[in-house]
Amino acid sequence: MNYLEIKKKLEAAKHELELKMHDQAASESEKETLQKRVDNYEYMLELTDMNHFERGNIIS
Repeated sequence: MNYLEIKKKLEAAKHELELKMHDQAASESEKETLQKRVDNYEYMLELTDMNHFERGNIIS
């Protein structure tokens, strides 16, 4: 998979979780769990960007 495919899949998964989180039937506990999962996807997206643009390398 290339960068754009990975980013698209991660964003789609994050969006699906956000929709579930805004569902009126979800309990507060479920919403909290979903928010943590959304945060995890945001972190994965950030890491994907860093890896793609090589910003994670240490410059000597």
